[in-house]
Order: sequence, then structure tokens, then C-alpha cells
Amino acid sequence: MSAFSRLWRRAPLWRWSLYGSVGFLGLAALYPTPFMLRHAPWLAHVPGTTAPASPSSGGSPPSSDAQQSGAAQQPGNSPDRVAAPSMNASFVGSVPFNGHTLPLPAGTWHPVLTGQVGPGGVQLFNILARTDRGVVTGVIIARTTTRPLPADATAGLDDTCHDDRNFAARVMSDGQNGVRECWSVAESTGSANELITTAFQRLHTFGFPVSPLYVTAVWLRATTTKDGSTDVNAVDTLLAPVRPGSTELIAPLAVWTKTELPNAPLAQNFVRGTTKWMTNWVGVLREGMTHGLSSGTVPDELARDPAAP
Repeated sequence: MSAFSRLWRRAPLWRWSLYGSVGFLGLAALYPTPFMLRHAPWLAHVPGTTAPASPSSGGSPPSSDAQQSGAAQQPGNSPDRVAAPSMNASFVGSVPFNGHTLPLPAGTWHPVLTGQVGPGGVQLFNILARTDRGVVTGVIIARTTTRPLPADATAGLDDTCHDDRNFAARVMSDGQNGVRECWSVAESTGSANELITTAFQRLHTFGFPVSPLYVTAVWLRATTTKDGSTDVNAVDTLLAPVRPGSTELIAPLAVWTKTELPNAPLAQNFVRGTTKWMTNWVGVLREGMTHGLSSGTVPDELARDPAAP
């Protein structure tokens, strides 16, 4: 009789521990933790598995089957069409968007949510995330209209550019030739927008740590047609001011305000860098989102933002 056979017969607790380990391994595969999904993303494809929601994600995200297949989600009787593409897809440089081109800052970007919302699907949106060493370093929220909006629907559209809390802002056109265009830089710690909340829930679900705060660069361009209606393009770029490979902010959360920023050199440098980058990047956004990039590519020196890997 071998040593293993003798141990098997004489050590019932050890024998039951082997039984238990097999059972627990099975449970771990069926209900993987965010840590496991980050290091073994193939677990999300195991039949019958459900991707776990993060305690901080607040609510139940779409099932992993729908997320991986990209199937449209239509809660209740909502006419909105929202899809969750496979996050294994990746884009560098730019991505097609409503017949134009959405320029992407430096790094590799992954689709999080996309779809068409509003009456008659009037607005297209695309939300992408950039990761570095498993941590989300940037999020893009792009929106464009499929047809002109009535004038009353665009009232106050550019209010964000006139917010006194902004770190920086510039109005490039205040209605001249029917064009309103501006950009701003501000801090953001959350959003009440359901689509944005759902996008961050999905990032939590797949085990991607996110920063507690983002420095957000907003670009908006609204063009009024002859009948008074308005076409709108907007891109929000959220940059994570964190240490590489971590969600630790480079400066305490409390200093990321317009009044406290001068007392935090690291935070101030990051905001200054974002403002300088946005000053040049806005021209790339305008070209891509209105006509398409003439060169077909984004110059590297313009694409590199302060949070880029």
C-alpha cells in the first residue's frame, strides 16, 4: 500500500479537505471576484458565470452575457438602445463615430458603452476607457446628434464653460456665424447621469480600479442651422491624476478645488498640464468630429495628455 493510500484511509479530515477544495474551486469559477477577473478575464466567459458587482458600484450592472455579446439593453419600455461591447476590443489613435472620427488621446482605449438615446434616437454616444497596469487612467464620453435639435432643447448647453469653479475655460465662439464652441477644465468626483454611472459600474464589474477623482476636460460645439435648430458635438475627457499602477491620487482629495489648488504643487502641475494639452487638443477634436481627420492619424505630441501611460 502506497503512502498516499495509507494517508487517504487514516486521515479523514485531510480527505474531506480535498473534497472541499474541489468544491470551492468550482464556486470560484462560477462566481469570480474582480481580482480573479482582472488576472483571468476568460472566467467571464465560463457558461453560467455572473460577473460580481463591486460594493461601491451602486446597483446591478448588466449580465456578463449581455456585456460580452454587445446585445442592446432596453430597460422597461425605454426606446433607448444601449449596448455593452466586449472590452477585449481596443482602439489606438481614433475610432469611427457617426460618419466622422473621434480622436483618442495616447494609449489603448476599450469600449465600455455605446448606443443611441433620446426621442427617436436623436443622440449617439460612445464611452471608452484607457487602462494602465490594470488601473483606469482615462475615460472618454463622446456625444453627437443624428439630426438637429430644436432651439429650446439646447438652451444652457454651454453653461459648463461659464462655471466659476472651473480650473480653466475658453469660449472660442459665442454664436458668431451660428457656432457656439468652448472648452473647460474642472474636477469631477461623480455623475448623476445614468449612462455614465452604468459605464463605471461595468468597469467595477470587470475588476478595473478607478480613481476617486478625475480632472475633466470638456469640449462642446453647437452649430445652428438656417431653421434655428442645432447640431451638437461634445467630448468629455476624464483624466486620472493618480500614481502609476495605483488609484492613489498624487495630491489629497481636498486640494482639488480652485481655491486650494495653489497649495498643492503636484495637483497644480497636473491641472496646468491638462489645460495646456487641451488648448492644442481641441483643434484635433474639432477636425475629427466635424470633418474627419485630414491626415488620418493623430500626432503623438498632441495626443499625449498628463495621465497618459
